[in-house]
Amino acid sequence: MSLFAQEPITPPGAPPPPPATAPPAERLQWKWGETTLKIGGYVKLDLIHDFNRIDSTGAFDPRTIPTDGSDGVNTVLQANQTRLNLDMRTPTSTGDELKVFVEGDFKGSGNSFRLRHAYGAMGPLLAGQTWTSFMDENGMPETLDFESPIGFPQVRTAQARYTRKLDSGNSFAFSIEDPASAITGVDTTTGRVEDTLPDLTANYIWNHSRGHVQVAGFGGMASYNPDAGSTDSVPLWGVNLSSVLTTWGKDNLILQLTYGDGVGRYRGGITAAPDANGDLEAVETTAVLASYQHHWSEEYRSTLCYSWGTGDLPEGTPPEASEAVQYFAANLIWQFADRAWTGIEYLYGTNDTNDGRDGDASRLQMSIRFNL
Repeated sequence: MSLFAQEPITPPGAPPPPPATAPPAERLQWKWGETTLKIGGYVKLDLIHDFNRIDSTGAFDPRTIPTDGSDGVNTVLQANQTRLNLDMRTPTSTGDELKVFVEGDFKGSGNSFRLRHAYGAMGPLLAGQTWTSFMDENGMPETLDFESPIGFPQVRTAQARYTRKLDSGNSFAFSIEDPASAITGVDTTTGRVEDTLPDLTANYIWNHSRGHVQVAGFGGMASYNPDAGSTDSVPLWGVNLSSVLTTWGKDNLILQLTYGDGVGRYRGGITAAPDANGDLEAVETTAVLASYQHHWSEEYRSTLCYSWGTGDLPEGTPPEASEAVQYFAANLIWQFADRAWTGIEYLYGTNDTNDGRDGDASRLQMSIRFNL
């Protein structure tokens, strides 16, 4: 299905982050002349127990819940979410500060090091790999689960971005981004999936005294080129409306609505599939997210979140493809030191597939994290 980890990295022009979910911890820092170098990241251990079968044992992705009636339990301990980053800042001849940021984790195959972010930014310009402009990087709920709620766009991609800050305190940005279509139901032995044009994305952020509202959009193209016959192409588009609102004290509410044709490419979902006539058709997708974080005290906080997404699947979509998913999480986190926290989280999800079958799964996760 075309549906839609974790600390966002804020590029130039982005709004202030929502109320801090943890006391800030200074990174290891060195300074040579006018150049500052910081090393950051954390070590995180997860203990995960699944009460039902789910094939994504290290992250809670409802699309991997089986719908054939099979069951099972599983327990895993992992530390591959551990990440390291390098942040360098230095003045330039233009008067703008140059920022270079590189980050990776160990979520690659066999716990190998995997690139997350790698970009440079100077003034209004950013180039490299980081969060897409289509997502609200400050609107991600705090979960112990690495996947996070599935009902909002979240992807890091190569891009060139221009951000403009307005005198009002608001901002807008647009970027050219790497396309990544996932077309299913076509014969890749007698043809190939092609990305003929880059994605174009844009956002506008309205900042106010209690948070922000962001509206974002994207446009793109997905194509299938058969060995015999002409290329079949379909336009893609999507909108994302999101808001982060401070309620009482440090508590905050996050709301997101995502809709569009092929918008699932922003969460690793199906972009397009053949219709009843064999013509390529983009998957119309709708997704919602609601999250509330409550601070019980300076040391304890909880997040409750729910997300739902559904796709209008074309006739040529495989029967096992997800048509609708749900994701629910509730946690309690104890910030027992300025650089360390531990927590427990309950997760529940459902998966409805194109063949009319469904399945559900629940998980208990405990984590401990030490910040550099």
